[in-house]
Order: sequence, then structure tokens, then C-alpha cells
Amino acid sequence: MTAKTIELIRVGDYVVEKKHGMTYDEFSKNHLFANYPVVIGDACEGWNAKEKFSLEFFRSTYGDREVNVEGKKFKLKDYIDLMETSTVENPAPYPCKLQMDADYPELIPDVSPRFKYSLPDWTHSKLISKRFTGTAQTLEIFFGSPGGVFPYVHYDYLCLHAFITQLQGVKEFTVIPPSQTPYIYQKKDNLWVSEIPDLKNIDFEKYPLSTNLTPITFTVGPGETLFIPCGWWHTAHSLTETISIAQDCLNTSNLGKFKKEVFINLTKKKSIKSELAKVYLSTMISTIRVLDFFGIKKNFKA
Repeated sequence: MTAKTIELIRVGDYVVEKKHGMTYDEFSKNHLFANYPVVIGDACEGWNAKEKFSLEFFRSTYGDREVNVEGKKFKLKDYIDLMETSTVENPAPYPCKLQMDADYPELIPDVSPRFKYSLPDWTHSKLISKRFTGTAQTLEIFFGSPGGVFPYVHYDYLCLHAFITQLQGVKEFTVIPPSQTPYIYQKKDNLWVSEIPDLKNIDFEKYPLSTNLTPITFTVGPGETLFIPCGWWHTAHSLTETISIAQDCLNTSNLGKFKKEVFINLTKKKSIKSELAKVYLSTMISTIRVLDFFGIKKNFKA
């Protein structure tokens, strides 16, 4: 069965589409291994969170929890109050995010089952030591409001794939292909972050190579999931009050790039332990490729 496809935007040779009823094979061929973004219109159909996760739910259930936004601490209920009065001219601080794995594990069933496109996922496999993933947060809730702009242009840490699901409201995303990385002005200490703060108002005198960039901008609405492949630069801003779920993914399609990113981090430490860690990771990645080829996964999940 062919997926129902809507073209969202065409910029030069790049086209971003929204698809409904897409098979896993089509996703795997045209997006996962092709490393090409797509908006999936029906990925989260089975999630309770579609109905359950509202601002009022979080205010009444977790309102006294503390959140840190732009270096300031708020009670979640107070932050939600700010969201509801936010305007483009006077936006609330952004982004406010909750770490589901660490702090809200009881909500994970509401964003289950994992949609098929995000599997297999080896991010939390026992074969991948937490030493390699470090501070990577792989399941988060984001809150936003009108005028809220993500504070930097980036690709997801360690070259993980990202699935961003809009549960409430509309976000505008801008993505840039990995092939244009030479023009993005990577930070020397964090190669996954760009020095350019705002793609809509680039200082071309300061960043002259950025004239070669091809920003691709489109919106994602309630119930829709954006797949951002590894290495694609992106940023977002909220057009309305928004609640989003961001989930990262590691599989055979991005294992090689993940390994390269981890090696960069290990090389900085210049120690025998780091060199041994590289050997271990290389062995584990080879093991994962074999296991994945034969469809053996369940006994190696964390």
C-alpha cells in the first residue's frame, strides 16, 4: 500500500513531505537509510498522551515540580502561567523541557508503544555503555509558547536520529542538510552546535559562508511526527502553545556516525582508558550490526 503523500515545501533539490500510512520498508529505504527528513502524519496514533497531555494536566499533576529554563528556576505551574500570557513581542522563556527517563518515568506508558519507525533502537542497549552516551537525553517533553525560539542551531548530540511529535499546538521547523555543514560555522568545543544564533537574521558579514546555506522551513501540527535524521542541522520556534515529545534513536543506519562522534569525545581525553574504550565500542558496534542483521534484539535491551 502506497503512503498518502503531501508535499510541504520544495527548496531547490530538497523536498519535505508529509506521509500517512507509510510502511516501515518505505520509511527505511526513503528516509532512515537515505538520511532524509519526513513528517509522519500518524505515527503516534496509539498514544494516550494525545488526549492526556495538556497544560492543565501538567499544572494540576506536576505544578509544584521545579523546572530550569534559560538559567532560571520556576515551579512548573508558574511557567505554564507565563506560557499562557506569552506573545511574539514578549515571549515566555524557552525551551522548558522535562526529562522523562530520569524524572517522569510514570509517563512513559503514555507515549507507548514506540512507533515502528523508531525501532530498533540501541541507545539504551546493554552493549552501549552510558560512558559513551554521556549526558544525552533521549526522551523529553518540550513546552513552548508563541514567540519561543530554540536558542541554537544544532544537530542531535552524538549524531542520533530524532523523532519530534507534536501533541499540542504548531511549531515551525527549519532544517539544513549535513552536506552544508562547511557553511554552518560549528563551535570548536561543541561541533554539533552552530555559532549562527538565528537562521532568519544571519549576519552575513560575520558568517560569509552562510550565504551557501539552504534553510528549509515548514510547520508540524498536532498528532504529527517529524523525523530529523542524524547530522541534519535544525532549530524550531513555537507558533502557538505547544507540547512536544522528542525521542532519539540509534540503529545500524547511524551507528557509524555515532561511533565517529564518540571517538571525537574520547580523543580529547588522551588516555589509555579512552583508547581501550574505542576498541570496546568498535567491537560492540560490530556485534550490534550482526545482531540487527539476524533480528536478535530483545535480550540485549537495557
